[in-house]
Amino acid sequence: MNNLYAPIKKGVGLLILSLFLIACEDMVEIELPDNQLNTPAVFSDKHTINAALSNIYSNFRGAFLFDGMGDGNLSKYTDELESFLQEDFFYANSLTASEPIVSQLWNLSYSDIYHINAFIEGLEASNALEERDKKALLGEAYFLRGLYYHYLTQLFGDIPYVTTTDYKANSRIGKKTYLEVLDLVEKDLKTALESMDNAYRHPDRIYPNKAVVELVLAKNYLLQKRFDLVEQYAQNIIDNPLYVLETDLNKVFKKSAFSTLWQRSPYDIYQTESNTPESAIYNFTTLPPTRIALSNTQMQAFEPNDLRLQQWTKEVTNGVDSYWHVYKYQGLFNAPIEYSIVFRLEEAYFIKAEALAYQEKVSDAVNVLNEIRTRRGLMGLPTTLNKADFITELLAEYQREFFTEGGHRFLDLKRNNRLQDLELIKPNWETKHALLPIPESELLLNENLKPQNYGY
Repeated sequence: MNNLYAPIKKGVGLLILSLFLIACEDMVEIELPDNQLNTPAVFSDKHTINAALSNIYSNFRGAFLFDGMGDGNLSKYTDELESFLQEDFFYANSLTASEPIVSQLWNLSYSDIYHINAFIEGLEASNALEERDKKALLGEAYFLRGLYYHYLTQLFGDIPYVTTTDYKANSRIGKKTYLEVLDLVEKDLKTALESMDNAYRHPDRIYPNKAVVELVLAKNYLLQKRFDLVEQYAQNIIDNPLYVLETDLNKVFKKSAFSTLWQRSPYDIYQTESNTPESAIYNFTTLPPTRIALSNTQMQAFEPNDLRLQQWTKEVTNGVDSYWHVYKYQGLFNAPIEYSIVFRLEEAYFIKAEALAYQEKVSDAVNVLNEIRTRRGLMGLPTTLNKADFITELLAEYQREFFTEGGHRFLDLKRNNRLQDLELIKPNWETKHALLPIPESELLLNENLKPQNYGY
């Protein structure tokens, strides 16, 4: 794609691809007229409505916006992973506006958003469902749209917030400021919150529920610095009886974990059983590693008695050299026993602690964080810490807990104005790396997307 919706511009007959009926898992392909989604056909029947939403989730499963930009790229961009590839723009912090992966991230994300917008428009005009069911599915769609923008604005800063399928308008659309985007994300998430409940519509928690929306809303309020609301929504999740912190760390990433809020099924579009992408990306058995390994910085972040060091990392040695890889997902060596976790309960504890600290309730924040530390085999932190020291400890704890999960390290450092810490570890790190460049091709096609992000 050359711009936000180039497939539409080129007049290619659009397809709703790989549609799955939730009830029977059969594939449904519906050929559509040029330049428009055939909304009357798709949204006249509950089965094709469910199939259209299933297609959106299929897009979500393949979107590397939510897994640290694929192949651990954001973990290489910061300091969690060492790369052994001959040329690695993320690891070298040498991304430019013309790199294909930047355009791919932008275009695929906005393509997915287009399908979400088409679903919202089509379902809102449809009378095929009972009002309660219609409202619930719309809630999921609004949530997904807010989720995409929640991550896009953290990576690119000021961005377009597209909410229609009007190509002519979208091709000329300008950017919203970062704070405006956060406000619009909040609006979408609150719409979803009013429409969804805590019941999961699949026992494996592969679709979001109300608690998932509450978590993302809390994360949004962290970015807005509305810390009282962060605390409120995080506490709602902690108090929710659906979720329990696993005492055995080996169970945290299993698909049956009680701490999981939402996870992505690793099944391919033909519903063939497969391992999680993470198990293939991070595990290796021979030396030297051919792609990536955990960095020395990441390994040194652990205390010796940290259970996460013992159970979530694995050493590979040939008797002379030793490297470590991520061992959160072990499916490469076992029958599929895991799904890719999007959000888990532990994050509610972390963001509650962060919110408390910024409300000057540092001793309370320490107590919340200690609930995680003691379960990881560590001593509790003293409640006498000042705020600055606590934030340092919190960021270190984020790194130990969420390494290689969804770009956490980059987002956590950025949110707390600590990306400059990477300058001591990565010689090519610059201030401009707080944002990715807007794809050069997009700026050429739409003048209203200028100016380019600082430094590119």
